[in-house]
Amino acid sequence: MAQQPEEQYTAPLIRSAEIDDLDTLVDTLSDAFAHDPVFNWLFPDTELYAELFRLILSSNSLPKGMVHLEQNGRGAAVWLPPDCPFDLALSFDLLALVARCLWRMGPGTIKRLRQQSSLFDQQKPSQAHFHLQFIGCRQRDQGQGIGAKLLQQGTRTCDALQSPAYLECSSELNLPLYERHGFVIRDETKLPKGGPRVWFMWREAQNN
Repeated sequence: MAQQPEEQYTAPLIRSAEIDDLDTLVDTLSDAFAHDPVFNWLFPDTELYAELFRLILSSNSLPKGMVHLEQNGRGAAVWLPPDCPFDLALSFDLLALVARCLWRMGPGTIKRLRQQSSLFDQQKPSQAHFHLQFIGCRQRDQGQGIGAKLLQQGTRTCDALQSPAYLECSSELNLPLYERHGFVIRDETKLPKGGPRVWFMWREAQNN
């Protein structure tokens, strides 16, 4: 039997994302978060992830945030700048998504969202900071250093602006990656009723 050629490794190259990258960003993040413990607890129906990310990216992240994309769509990161709250304006798309969530997952989804939002709000630092809202790689591309490159790109901007950074980590396996890039654990807790554990991490700006 003829031997199959090995896939050639391509070093990750990170660039700023634009509105034309919306479809790629939606596909990448939906795949990356398909097995995320917090997302799965909030939204057990993973088929809704694409619609959720499309709404967040188009109405909040791309217009207001700092979004980075690996050149081949293998990973993406979404940052909210200081004093830029996460806010989804009331719209037909938002109402339609809420209706689909209720239809497919029941009212428990709204309760879990309120619980998660309340807990995260309590932990959010009062000091101005960049918030790493989402970071992820496609499942088939994990372990190739893409997450590290995305973090380097984002923290480089934080350091250039002398701004601290903050994130919520939903997997213990990712803690060493964040710690290597200067984040430290501030606190940890579990979401209610058997929900997953979450680590809250902070990074002071570093001198270049």
